[in-house]
Amino acid sequence: MNLIRKQQNFLPFVFDNFFRDTWDIMPAINNSFPATNIKESDKDFIMEFAIPGKSNEDFEIELDNQLLTVKSNHNATSNDYNYMQHEFDHSSFSKSYDLPESIDLSKIDSHYRNGMLTITLPKRKEFHAQPKRLISVKK
Repeated sequence: MNLIRKQQNFLPFVFDNFFRDTWDIMPAINNSFPATNIKESDKDFIMEFAIPGKSNEDFEIELDNQLLTVKSNHNATSNDYNYMQHEFDHSSFSKSYDLPESIDLSKIDSHYRNGMLTITLPKRKEFHAQPKRLISVKK
């Protein structure tokens, strides 16, 4: 079950939610998005974006109320190469996520290492999973 609601695209497709189970809610600037993993544990969500060849300064992560936007701008550099095969590039992208109320917005953290942008979204304490306990039945 997703904790984050998906807003309909401008031109919704009947089977869109069936074939794509994503958290993105905003239309794309372009069609080139990095591969993304979103993991959940008892205490947090972790978003991982596979984005090789960037630096920390290439990213802009913005939080506006419950809307988290991840952006990367492409600095066009010309080169003299003729690609024989070109499977990834450093294009711009922007993707937005409507965060659930369970996220502690003041403790969101991110880092970029080895081509992977990781954003940690800690859950508020009242949303942490509670250990199973037995409740005695009284006479």
